[in-house]
Amino acid sequence: MGLSGSLTAAARFSDDSKLIYDGLAKRNIDTKTNMNNISRIIRVSLIATVGLFVVTGLGYGQELEKGQIEATGQIGFVSGIGTHGAFGGSVGGALSEHVLAFGEFLYIPLGSSTVRILGVNQSVSGRAFNFDGGLQYQFRRHGSMVPYAGVGLGVVHSGASGPSSFTFQGFNFSAGGSSNDFYANLGGGVRYYMTEQWGFRPEFTIFAGSNTFVRIGAGVFYQFGK
Repeated sequence: MGLSGSLTAAARFSDDSKLIYDGLAKRNIDTKTNMNNISRIIRVSLIATVGLFVVTGLGYGQELEKGQIEATGQIGFVSGIGTHGAFGGSVGGALSEHVLAFGEFLYIPLGSSTVRILGVNQSVSGRAFNFDGGLQYQFRRHGSMVPYAGVGLGVVHSGASGPSSFTFQGFNFSAGGSSNDFYANLGGGVRYYMTEQWGFRPEFTIFAGSNTFVRIGAGVFYQFGK
């Protein structure tokens, strides 16, 4: 190989190394940004929860009754896999006056972005569906509010279009364009009763799995069957 060929190879190696370095640097920056966003969201959520306890006066609020059913419609957003809206609902049944078993469904539109696949920039759009179940423990009533904490297990099924394996919004997709990721979740919130049967339910949840992300949501619940 002549001098010219050596210089060309060296330049090509330098360009490839720079691309790899830039890619790793961008990934580190994105990771730090997501962690900072999660920390900020946690602080705001704690402040908001404390504020609810301070401003709430006496009113409705009650213990669960065994066999009672609760249906909830929810809306909110997730952060840590990008920031996206989250829409869904849950159904639960009271096992005792303090413990409720629940099942939950969420739809998360992942939006669209340009992803480099096989050296070619391609437009990719995706969506995710969360299915989980778990238990909630309801604490002592404070006026119209009943705080609770919950744990659960579930799976996030995500889908996106693409000709080969690629990563999009923190999810790893195979050539078929789908991914299944299992998560444990931990969270809590407050049931704010407007009447004896229905009210509002702000909630904060952390999902821990292949990616860690958080969800902040609010919903309207209705309890019946007592």
